[in-house]
Amino acid sequence: MLTRCYISPIKHQYKLQLIKPTTTPPITFAPSTTPYSDKYYQPIISEGSSGFSKLIIPKDFRATNQELTPDETFINRQHELEEIVKTFNAPIDVSIGYGSGILPQDGYDLPKVSGTSAPASSTSSGGSSTTTTTTTTTTSSSQQLDFIHIVPDSHEFHRVNLQQNRSHYSFKSLSIINFIQGTGIYFNPFISINNKLIKYGIISTENALLDLCDWNSLYFAGRLQKPVNIIEDQDTRIKFLNQYNLKNAMTVSIILIQKGQFTELELYEQITRLSYLGDFRMKIGGENPNKVKNIVNKQFTHFKKLYEPILQFFIHNNYLIILDNDPVNKTFKKNLNTNNKIRLISTLPHQFRNQLYQQYYDKSIKYIAKDNDLPKHITKIISRTIQISSIKQAIRGVFTAGLFKSVKYAWAKQVKYWQGKKT
Repeated sequence: MLTRCYISPIKHQYKLQLIKPTTTPPITFAPSTTPYSDKYYQPIISEGSSGFSKLIIPKDFRATNQELTPDETFINRQHELEEIVKTFNAPIDVSIGYGSGILPQDGYDLPKVSGTSAPASSTSSGGSSTTTTTTTTTTSSSQQLDFIHIVPDSHEFHRVNLQQNRSHYSFKSLSIINFIQGTGIYFNPFISINNKLIKYGIISTENALLDLCDWNSLYFAGRLQKPVNIIEDQDTRIKFLNQYNLKNAMTVSIILIQKGQFTELELYEQITRLSYLGDFRMKIGGENPNKVKNIVNKQFTHFKKLYEPILQFFIHNNYLIILDNDPVNKTFKKNLNTNNKIRLISTLPHQFRNQLYQQYYDKSIKYIAKDNDLPKHITKIISRTIQISSIKQAIRGVFTAGLFKSVKYAWAKQVKYWQGKKT
């Protein structure tokens, strides 16, 4: 049973309207993760974000592949993260945790139960509006926990949050905050909440959906191409469009891999590498040079779960052929003949696809599929997109964090870079 999902712009946000069937649907048992199919995404494949209003989300759509597998340690930690999100009075649709403080990476340890004290602004929890004061609080670790809150209206979020958490902001003017926010992510770093040191970013649901759909910045979409911890989940559209985002990440990665055969681990390394192409921080020593391997080595099982339905789509459609069905680390060869390449290229994000076609003025898609320079052109487009968005985000960060916190954050990144160079 399918339910039509209308996503229409209303006051700079998207409203989900479900048209219920007139007859009682039969009882169905949906799999834990709905198998990936391009048919669900045809409106945005054909029209980009203009096709939002024609999207149909399966009534029993599930994307548990995007959820972390719980264990006792995870459940206890998840409760702590949920309590942090609950401290915000402003509405939040979806909240994700990411980074080495949330998910393990080689070279980093997760925060411990007890730790050192650090000066920061402290937020009291609770459902009602609270005031915040600057104080010295005890944090569980000096390692920062990273969050992104996807909110229905970023202007409204900042209005409410400025009243509750005024000390979080370097600028206290709502108009300036909204101007800096723009269409990107507004970060408040080095904040103490519930005795945890955190950084939280704000992005509107509209702009999050646009990036997942069209890859217009790849700043948010690139983050969700890697495992994240979904802490709050009140909007199915994020997971639904992220399945399409994951599929596109695997498409370009398989095209970019030059080896005739490769392992599952190597595939996820290539996928992870996408979001750092063109990132100026990697060139100036603002990131650990071993970051890609550090992420994939430690989070390999998370990658396997995240991409399982996407991988099955590629195997089922004969884009990938299994050479070694090792349950831990499969080996594949790609079967990208001209027709298969055409099918894959034709379903890439609409805006990204148009940029690719512009590299081949007046050439057919068959010519594009057969061109040996196709990987170079794809890399160029991704790098340019990420370079622009990463520079914009860095400039935005200087204003949102303030000079002191910006220098502190840059120094922390530089230390990670030096540590990576030593290994």
